Amino acid sequence: MNILVTGGTGALGFHILSSLVGTAHELYSFSNEQPQPWQKVEGVQYLTGDLLNYKNLLEVIQKANPSHIYHLASQSSVGISYQKPYETLSINLLGAQNLLEATRQAAPKAKVMLLSSSEIYGKTDRQLTYLHKEDDKPNPLTPYATSKACMELLGNQFINAYGMHINFVRPFHFTGPHHSRRFLIPSIAHQLVKIKHYGTEPVVYSGSLDVSRDVVDVRDVARGMIQILNTAESGEVYNICCGKSYTFRELIELLVDVAGVSVDFRYDPSHERSNDIPLLIGDPTKITSLGWKPMISMEDSLTDLFNEMVMRRRTELKMGMGKDLPI
Repeated sequence: MNILVTGGTGALGFHILSSLVGTAHELYSFSNEQPQPWQKVEGVQYLTGDLLNYKNLLEVIQKANPSHIYHLASQSSVGISYQKPYETLSINLLGAQNLLEATRQAAPKAKVMLLSSSEIYGKTDRQLTYLHKEDDKPNPLTPYATSKACMELLGNQFINAYGMHINFVRPFHFTGPHHSRRFLIPSIAHQLVKIKHYGTEPVVYSGSLDVSRDVVDVRDVARGMIQILNTAESGEVYNICCGKSYTFRELIELLVDVAGVSVDFRYDPSHERSNDIPLLIGDPTKITSLGWKPMISMEDSLTDLFNEMVMRRRTELKMGMGKDLPI
């Protein structure tokens, strides 16, 4: 069997591909750029191109001839989606259209997983402690969430019209090693690495830290996605979550303990989102019925993130990226 991961240079793609190395599969990654050293998995064939170029994507599907496709490539930042709503909708919806149509033409029997998001649930009038279930009606609040809700409708069209095998996953917040610094927790980890190892000012800049999220390790999310695509019936939707929440403040305090430094926190309005959802928790009942459960504690997840960020920074400096800091 051949497996294709779009967005394979992201953290989730990295861990899906890492989990499948050594199995009897040919592994392919497709993204818009070649992987950096810390994004690369040995044994994977890395293909590059434009998700919005249908001909390009069709050639990739023809080359890989996949039996399983994990479609992760997207504009995945909620904050950027406010700044670039048209680009977000284009990449996340039209990119999925290209992927599904190319698959229909070149690999119609492939199992496809579409990466959605818990963000589609939006704000709710229910109690703040409510655990969102897969059959809750989408109520998107952000351009990013809207793009993912539309992508799910598109996927169902391909199921209904063409009989394709498609599953949907809605991960809640995740973090862990190889997570992009575009997101809050790895951004803080990077700041702490510079404070501990490179003598920068012991100050951490962030937006509000009182937002609460259901959080699991990225490796647990990857494991759940592989299990779902291998076993679930077409059309099924799964939350990937643990059913409890952490505030970002709690997570960052854990990171500070991991780093072993003393820091001051300063509010940076450029990191603030005025329309953020204050609390988002998922109901994991459906995915746990498959035998899945989170295996990695949040303490271990953040420790591994910090240690990987140390190695990533050293590699960047050896490559001449960020020469303002001593190696």
